[in-house]
Amino acid sequence: MITVDLVKRRAQYLVIVDDREAYTTWAELRREGRVPERRVVHVERQADHPDECAAQWDELAGSVLDAGSESLSLLAVSAASHAHAAAVVRHEYAVSNAAVRMAEVIDTHLKEGHRGWVAIRIADGASDGELYGNSDDAFAAQERPEECTYFQISPLVPWTTRMCEEHLEAMTHMRRHGCMVYGRPTCR
Repeated sequence: MITVDLVKRRAQYLVIVDDREAYTTWAELRREGRVPERRVVHVERQADHPDECAAQWDELAGSVLDAGSESLSLLAVSAASHAHAAAVVRHEYAVSNAAVRMAEVIDTHLKEGHRGWVAIRIADGASDGELYGNSDDAFAAQERPEECTYFQISPLVPWTTRMCEEHLEAMTHMRRHGCMVYGRPTCR
């Protein structure tokens, strides 16, 4: 008799992803609000036994190498299911790209010696390219102000890509859980 365990519990999953066509065209890259998407090719639960685990990793890594594509990667993530593992790697990719874009926006303004307030879209880390005198002006200028985060650009406060990632993650959490009204925090 075969038994099936339907209880979801966290485990390690091995995920093969393809980042080749995250953006399909230059127009897609430039379109406002377009978030690059990672394609998940294969997901499987990692074996529990160390020997099986090593053999499983070697087999999947070999498949990635045999494919001969530089856009394929093998990742290991902790998740509750196959679908959750796929969602985790897609989310990490989107946040990473948004953080890089946000850091580029900040660096561009800092290199030009600008000071002021900027509006950054939470979903993709991009901005409208404008600097504003204060947060209210930045907020008022946005078509969808609730989808942005607002902060001051100053050479006294440099932002790293990691800081951008943490900020976007916090803003995403606040939007999802109702802690923000029109792009501004409502809970502490």
